[in-house]
Amino acid sequence: MKRILMVACVILVLTGCVTQQPLVKNTSSGYPEGIFSNATAEEVRSKIIDGCTSRGIMVQETTGNQIVCGKTMEGMDAVLGSLVVGNKYSTTPERKIRFVIFQNGSDVKVTAQQWIESQMAFGQVRRQELKNNNHINDVQQFLFSLGAQ
Repeated sequence: MKRILMVACVILVLTGCVTQQPLVKNTSSGYPEGIFSNATAEEVRSKIIDGCTSRGIMVQETTGNQIVCGKTMEGMDAVLGSLVVGNKYSTTPERKIRFVIFQNGSDVKVTAQQWIESQMAFGQVRRQELKNNNHINDVQQFLFSLGAQ
């Protein structure tokens, strides 16, 4: 059974590579980025927190210049995520996004990084970064929807 799931996972991954959409915004870091003109870091933090919570994504951590939002994966995404980062004894994988916020003159720049993670039976946390074009575009569109350029 596990072999069949692994073959299905490989097929899905290879299919995903073939049908990757182009990036909506190329950035020097390779991660989603946005610039909020004439804003303060606190205003942008509030926008990100509101954007996460209004989409049903839980705000898990906040510091002065960082916000981590996450949501437990469901359905087939959870099954595939478990194959990548977990096993039958691990927790259901979570998809997480870290937003790093910093003031740059009168503008605020935000970069984002996303990953999936699962906790194993003895507490070890396994992570896998999500960095294909489809995942990058999802977060980039999220930043655009908040008013980023």
